Amino acid sequence: MKKREQLEKLQVLLADVYKDSILEMRDTGEYNAALLNGARQLLKDNDVISITEKTTPLGNLAEVLPFDSTDDEKEMMRQSN
Repeated sequence: MKKREQLEKLQVLLADVYKDSILEMRDTGEYNAALLNGARQLLKDNDVISITEKTTPLGNLAEVLPFDSTDDEKEMMRQSN
């Protein structure tokens, strides 16, 4: 397996772990700031500034973040990309 493929698999795994952890935090109502910051940084490092393709790992992660944003705002950001 090439290095690039390994990094892509690692990124998918990391995004899934963040997503699952955030969903669990949402259920309990107890949020971990360090974990949320890690998820935010992963999205920022990958130039995800709005909800992207919902079927991608990063899009799925962005969808579960507990930050308020109206659907209209999300759609406006999506169209500006």
